Amino acid sequence: MRIATILATSLIGALPLGMGCAQNRPPPADDIPFYPGERRGDVTLYRDMQFEDIPIPEYYTLLRTASHSFQSSRFRTGVFHYEGPVDWREAIAFFRTQAPASGWEFADYESGQDFRLMRFRKGPEQLLVVVRALHDGSRAEIQLDNIEHNDLLLKGRLATGGRGAP
Repeated sequence: MRIATILATSLIGALPLGMGCAQNRPPPADDIPFYPGERRGDVTLYRDMQFEDIPIPEYYTLLRTASHSFQSSRFRTGVFHYEGPVDWREAIAFFRTQAPASGWEFADYESGQDFRLMRFRKGPEQLLVVVRALHDGSRAEIQLDNIEHNDLLLKGRLATGGRGAP
């Protein structure tokens, strides 16, 4: 009986130690939660970080649930969705003038009845801006990519040179 009591006491006393050892092991990389602003290796995910060199019209509001960005020491990328009470033609004019003022070189465009896609470049990066008309304003969908590693959105005329300046 005394041996059983000693064993039970030892097991109960050792239980927190055993649990602590299991908890101190880092989880596999795929199981690590990835929260806004939390570092994962050399890459950080953000839900609301807008890069300073991407100009945004004053009355646009960031749609946070549809936007995200990543940044590391070697690259940055992001997708941003904005809406606001700005006429879509005024938003196009804003991006067409303000992106070059922020160091982006105008590269190409495509347009339709109620949208315009503009492509800008800066070093190894490209900035794609799609402005769409809404019934009460406009929406801008902005994608920043490193073109050396990811050129997924270049299709059709944009991949072959397009039409040039509007």
